[in-house]
Amino acid sequence: MSRFIYNLFVQVDFLSRVTEWWRCAGKTARSVCLMLLTLGLGAWQSTAVEGQTPVAVPGARQADVVAVITIDGPIDGVTSYSVQRRIRQAAEGGAQAIVFEINSPGGELGAVLEVSQAIKQSPVPNTVAWVRPQAYSGGAIIALAAREIVVSPSAQMGDAFPVTPVAKEGGSTGLRGLTPDERTKLLPPLLADVVDSARRAGYDEYLVQAIVTDGVELWLVEEEGTGRRFAVNQDEYRAVFGRDPTRGSPMFAHVSGGRAQAAAPQTPPDATSSPSGHEHQQFKPASPQLAELSRAVTDRLTVESERPVFDASQAGQWREVAYLTDGSAPIVMSGEQMRTLGFAAAQVGTDEELRQFFGARQLVRVHQSWSETASGFLSQMPVRFVLIAVFLLALFIEMSSPGLILPGAIALLSGFLLLAPPMIIGMATWWEIGAIGLGVVLIALEIFVLPGFGIFGVIGLVALFGGLVGTFIPNQGLLPDASHTGDALRGIVTILLALMTAGVGMYFISKHFQTLPLLSRLVLTDRRDEEEDLSLKEMLGPEPTFAVKVGVVGVATTNLKPVGQAEFGDRIVDVMSDLAFVRSGTPVRVVSVSATRVVVEPVEGTSA
Repeated sequence: MSRFIYNLFVQVDFLSRVTEWWRCAGKTARSVCLMLLTLGLGAWQSTAVEGQTPVAVPGARQADVVAVITIDGPIDGVTSYSVQRRIRQAAEGGAQAIVFEINSPGGELGAVLEVSQAIKQSPVPNTVAWVRPQAYSGGAIIALAAREIVVSPSAQMGDAFPVTPVAKEGGSTGLRGLTPDERTKLLPPLLADVVDSARRAGYDEYLVQAIVTDGVELWLVEEEGTGRRFAVNQDEYRAVFGRDPTRGSPMFAHVSGGRAQAAAPQTPPDATSSPSGHEHQQFKPASPQLAELSRAVTDRLTVESERPVFDASQAGQWREVAYLTDGSAPIVMSGEQMRTLGFAAAQVGTDEELRQFFGARQLVRVHQSWSETASGFLSQMPVRFVLIAVFLLALFIEMSSPGLILPGAIALLSGFLLLAPPMIIGMATWWEIGAIGLGVVLIALEIFVLPGFGIFGVIGLVALFGGLVGTFIPNQGLLPDASHTGDALRGIVTILLALMTAGVGMYFISKHFQTLPLLSRLVLTDRRDEEEDLSLKEMLGPEPTFAVKVGVVGVATTNLKPVGQAEFGDRIVDVMSDLAFVRSGTPVRVVSVSATRVVVEPVEGTSA
């Protein structure tokens, strides 16, 4: 009480002295004080508006300017290119933290690993993944790459087991697991990436393995005294507890035939801190079936492990907390489970909550550019199929009737739209463009300049086909070269389907060229008035110089592709095939005769 009275007198005395000074001070001094007081109140008000209620933020996380990069939808080469560009843009713009807002079902493994490495090598080390609301497959791998993870309400993350698309009956597409060969090639880089992420951020190494593969059965144990928690497999459980593990309903229940679904935790354990204080360890497979991959994974790891060794010497030091997963499928964690098991640092539902998470003054979204959005659309397989078909068909029309210009312009435009996106995202270089250009030139030479079907035509077709396939295959990446076989096969199938579609269009156009509404206007047709007939006779004589009539049968003396020569009686005439390629020696029938050309077709019952 006496202390309170003493403080009160001190404060009263201080206020009385301030009042006396204010009365005696000059007008200038009082004006200066009022100005400083106004500025101070304005700064306090601005801080209060921006910061609302001050929140304690760890120094490693605190940032005044936060950049948000959205990763929405399937992850492909365009996504990888866009994310890397936006990371550089955020760093150059002075961002002190980068948030990757993820809502993705996954995507191409090569692109996913590129994004993961870009996050780990970011010039701004303060990176956070915001799972909002789903990060499946490749989305989960990207989320693990960040320094911290935050989750939105009802968030889900996991099930990153690699799958391969396969064709089903009826033209639909399904998914299948990896073959043993694919497993040996694709799992090591994937396991190395997620284990590296776990070691950097302090996640449980066994749990991240259970995200990317099946067959991993785990139990959660807690160290007596320290409260540290780890996931252990069956062998480690037996070594520590001296008995077979207990089983029941696992924390992560799996639905047969669908994506693994997370069940509510049986025991609500506290979030664990990252383990420390243990010597360097190599990759430890969470399941015996991963043992054969240990060396391949270890060779890719650069960060030391801090996971303890669970053996008989640890007996009596641990207690069982929960049965985590039976290994029947890769696990999927809910937002609550991610926080429970130490994967998520907080729950964040809005931009304002995210700003408070960093104690930031400014939150800036770095958006995907319009060209990247357009490239993403043009890179889709159905769109590329249409572009290839249009390119081939327009090229055929231009070569069949040189000088029309419009088909050539359409071919150039479709070729540009076909090659521009792969060039932007690094899936096409100058050799692919050169191969396609060389193929077109050689095919044109074969048709217009060189007789017969020779080496130039074959080389042109191979160069054109190879260049188009090359645009489907990444030129660099974190995966083994053999892993791009699937990309090449998808490219070959797409090109062959487009070629067949264009072939049907070529046949139809060659049969009905002059009757099609649009194309017929591009071709000069016969005029019927008397004045023009007289003019034609003056130029070419009273009759066409061709000594053949419609219906006359002769023999092709050269290959017609479609232009060549045929013999009618004792006369050799330049002709054009109505049905594309006709071999030399094939009987042909005249189907039309004009002032400039004789059109023939193979006689029925002969080979073309």
